[in-house]
Amino acid sequence: MRDAIFVAKEDLRHVLRLPQMWVWMFVMPLLLAYIVGSLMQSAAGRIDRIALYAPPDSGFLADQLARRLAASDYKVVRVGDAAALKAYPLSLRIPAAFTASVLAGPPAEIELAYPAGYPLAAWEQYRVGRAVDEILGDLAVLSKQGRKPDAAGFAALADQPRKLELRVESAGETKKLILGYRQSVPGFIVMFTLQVSLTSGCVLLIAERRQGVLRRLAASPVTRGSIVAGKGASRLMLGLVQVGVAMLAGKWWFGMEWGGRNLWAVLVLLAAYVTLCAALGMLFASVARNESQALAAGVIAANVLASMGGCWWPIEVTPPWMQHAALLLPTGWAMDGLHKLIGYGAAPASVLPHVAALVGAALVTGWVAVRCFRTE
Repeated sequence: MRDAIFVAKEDLRHVLRLPQMWVWMFVMPLLLAYIVGSLMQSAAGRIDRIALYAPPDSGFLADQLARRLAASDYKVVRVGDAAALKAYPLSLRIPAAFTASVLAGPPAEIELAYPAGYPLAAWEQYRVGRAVDEILGDLAVLSKQGRKPDAAGFAALADQPRKLELRVESAGETKKLILGYRQSVPGFIVMFTLQVSLTSGCVLLIAERRQGVLRRLAASPVTRGSIVAGKGASRLMLGLVQVGVAMLAGKWWFGMEWGGRNLWAVLVLLAAYVTLCAALGMLFASVARNESQALAAGVIAANVLASMGGCWWPIEVTPPWMQHAALLLPTGWAMDGLHKLIGYGAAPASVLPHVAALVGAALVTGWVAVRCFRTE
């Protein structure tokens, strides 16, 4: 045990002295997580707050419009000055004498403002237009019933039993898309942990074999088991350090919430994944013939597994066959479990199959890696 700890400590010290390791372990994952996460948020971010300006003489229909906007899941902010609308990306301006104009007959125009290039502009126009159409429909009903169109008339009409009702019931758990930093930060943690294990961790071991370092170490009193255990432990610790730094950066720089009370389940899941990555790195080092081969195969394998496992984009936007295929991959197990714990707030028991699959794969891979390990 003492020899294994010595090998792991010296190996870890050597690896952390290499500048390129710092770049691929810490800089690139956080940089790509920021770029991709920002693009996702700007492309798919929905504005749920709308500023509403109604002059003092706008009348009760302005209040009706505000109420119907709130019923459409808007967070309505009433402002007292039209100039204050510029501070909000989404705003609605009601003209003066709005109620009087609508009831008297002349057309009244309300002004909806949204950012240039806003991808959901048509959706906002529909939601506001629906609120306007609801008011016009109620005015038509009140007119047909011969009732006065005022606030009391609208209230009575709202309490009136409907001849046609829509019954809504749940068809199952919703599968909302995980976007922004909640997708990119875990995704690039999973991707680069695997990539570093299959490239740098693998290449360094091959270089030690080619340079005769492992052969000289095997000729020392250190046993073969201690060498294998020490090399594997150093790669395991390297992965844990990489994941730990990325999680702290995600918390303080990107505002990530790592599962709240389920944080321990997130840590267990990631620890199982890191263990599998370390075992895969050891196995790759024994199979590859040289550094170039290991580097090429590691980059290709890591990127293919990351793309198919849902690290680059939400797996829900892919075809059904790809969603099923992701659940057969270690990256897919990790991402699906992280989304359940972080995005959907599922109970820790829901990721037991993911942890079991990762641990089982790590044990099998580790056993094969030990059997294939060679010093020359």
